[in-house]
Amino acid sequence: MILSPLETVMALFSIIIVVIFTIVGITVASKYKNTNERVYVLVGITWIGIVEAWIPSGIVLIGSLFTTGEVLHPQIYFLIAIVGYPITTFIWITGFTEILYKERQKLFQITFGIIELIYEIIFLYILFTDYNSIGEFQNAVDVAYKPFVSIYILLSLCLILFTGLMIAVYSIKTGVPANKLRGYFLIAAFITLFIGGLLDAAISFDLVGGVLVRLFVISSAIEFYFGFALPDYVKKIFKVES
Repeated sequence: MILSPLETVMALFSIIIVVIFTIVGITVASKYKNTNERVYVLVGITWIGIVEAWIPSGIVLIGSLFTTGEVLHPQIYFLIAIVGYPITTFIWITGFTEILYKERQKLFQITFGIIELIYEIIFLYILFTDYNSIGEFQNAVDVAYKPFVSIYILLSLCLILFTGLMIAVYSIKTGVPANKLRGYFLIAAFITLFIGGLLDAAISFDLVGGVLVRLFVISSAIEFYFGFALPDYVKKIFKVES
């Protein structure tokens, strides 16, 4: 398969996004070793799962180096891109309720568990009976998803944005300088993720626009890392004590 320059660059940035988010997710999750708080594992896994939709285009780029034919059948592409999101959303809700509303965690888990399971079942049914109802390929690496998927992604992004901002505000209100700094970084992270993810999914860009949007998405990973991990050098830059 021969990719155009635009397809190559977009797919390359997909790989970069997946790699950076995975590194950040693993780094955040590894804080469990020192804190014994499972919330770090939960939000770390969430951060890795969030970029699932970018994985297939990266696979297409790599596969195009070795074959001139189709790298991923549409069903496989859609499966890789979407099937994990209900699980990621459930994990995020569990992590969110580790920080806030701990006493209602079971209720949140049951409610969202049922919703995500229903969506997963319907998605898989459509995938294996009429996958064209899921999305249309704009080019070899990017897809325009139909309402069944695009609305779900939008609602999931809104959920993560709303609950993420709640965590950020909670951190700021503690009054502890380090926690306040975490909160500000988290506000930036969730807003840039929401805007970048929404633009990337909803609008077709030229080369420059596509690169800028994906750089915007990448910036959210850095902000998220600062918000949850808050390394010492960041504290020093902002002159904040632990």
